[in-house]
Amino acid sequence: MKKYALIFAFLATVLISSGQLIWPQQSPEMGKFVQEESPFEITKELEADGKFVFGRIKVPQRAQVQSGPAFKLAVGIFKSRGEVTKDPLVLCAGGPGLSYLDDFVPGFAGGLGDLFLEDRDVVIIESRGLKYSEPYLHIPEIENVQFSILDQNVGVDETIDLYAEALEKAHARFTVQGYDLSAMNPEEMTHEIAYVMTQLGYDTFSMFGSSYGTVLVQYMLLYHPDRLSSAALNGTVNIYRSAYDMHVGMTDALEQAFQAVEEDAELLSSYPNLKTRFLGKISSLNKTPDTLNLMYGPNNSKYKVVLNGNRVALWLFHQLYFNTQLPRSLSKICEGNYEEIEQNPGLIFPIPEFSSGLSLSVFLSGTYDVKPRHWLEGSEYEELIKGASLSLFGPYFYREAIKAWPVAPGVDPDEIRTETPLLLMGGKFDHLCKPSYATTLAKGQKNSYLYLFDNVVHSPVDSGPCAIMMFKEFLDDPSQAPASDCMQSFKHEYALP
Repeated sequence: MKKYALIFAFLATVLISSGQLIWPQQSPEMGKFVQEESPFEITKELEADGKFVFGRIKVPQRAQVQSGPAFKLAVGIFKSRGEVTKDPLVLCAGGPGLSYLDDFVPGFAGGLGDLFLEDRDVVIIESRGLKYSEPYLHIPEIENVQFSILDQNVGVDETIDLYAEALEKAHARFTVQGYDLSAMNPEEMTHEIAYVMTQLGYDTFSMFGSSYGTVLVQYMLLYHPDRLSSAALNGTVNIYRSAYDMHVGMTDALEQAFQAVEEDAELLSSYPNLKTRFLGKISSLNKTPDTLNLMYGPNNSKYKVVLNGNRVALWLFHQLYFNTQLPRSLSKICEGNYEEIEQNPGLIFPIPEFSSGLSLSVFLSGTYDVKPRHWLEGSEYEELIKGASLSLFGPYFYREAIKAWPVAPGVDPDEIRTETPLLLMGGKFDHLCKPSYATTLAKGQKNSYLYLFDNVVHSPVDSGPCAIMMFKEFLDDPSQAPASDCMQSFKHEYALP
């Protein structure tokens, strides 16, 4: 990827003092935390006891430019239940586009609070563009398109054209409102975390990032290393590769599964010619789809869905975040058994309340160097990758979306070298955020601990208490490796039908 430093001329004005960014003179309202009533019913009792505080804080759109309307970030703070003796913990969820508050508040209002809040505060900063912050870059026009064509067999190119039309309208709407959509990038999202923590009175803190949240942890190590006392990364994203690389990883995951079947006589007997049959099924469904009635959980309604190969590809891309039994799942689809799709339609439906605008700005800023090889044009997987790109997250979509949602190219990050203690946890079957990157990142640091879980794809902390307890032990004492005996229970074997 080319360097784009000249495009971001404002970066030349950034002043660094003792490793910390100096903010320009600001208006009295900027940076002031204004407490509000919490929107979460589950926190009402904690709020009454002073153990949960919710509010909003204005931040500049760019760290060094005081122009245009300010962003207003929502912040939730779980107060320590005892004497504060440890640095606060900042939480960053995946996406980008999923609400951090929706992700973390229920857990920390319950059992996770009992575990983590004994002697530290926990801070959840709802990033720019997300549900409880302003602006909220939700694009209902995209969801309307997705719902409107569920009962139709619409091709990839036509669908992307419909998406692009909706995106142009949304981009124009946000731009007229004065929002800099090119400021929706990991650099500025990281600066705002440092800024908010300063305004809240916290000097140093620990961070936990999951999936895309690990990007913000890594950028914090680059831009504000003096602020971090420790950091944990769950499902580490490669900050030097753009999102299109995940779709190449999708084919790697399939190849691994197909090869495992070919090398095991019992599996081969149960799943013969699996690769040929599955890719053939994708093609045949695009020509002659089946029809399902699928339940959309958020509104508890059933929809008639034309199940073409593109929608199976969408479903499969989502499965690659957690499914360790691909041969069995793919074989069912080859046989016309769609029970797993019926149980969890995944990306066949829109992600509810997802901030597509934030996701687009972040990922499109890093996809200016997409080449034909990245979308596997002419390969046996071309049709599959095209279908998966309808998730608003893939090379065939990105090459058209950048015209409808123009944002400035991002700046290539430097190499990470840090003495901050790091805990990196990942799944051995993660082909979207490959464990090889976490391994390389860990080896380059002085104080890092790497754990790759067998029979886990993307997120160890969502796979039971083992990873959570390891994280807690690391957080309490990052000077030594956490006990990892519990990992022995994670054993993978491909299942038979």
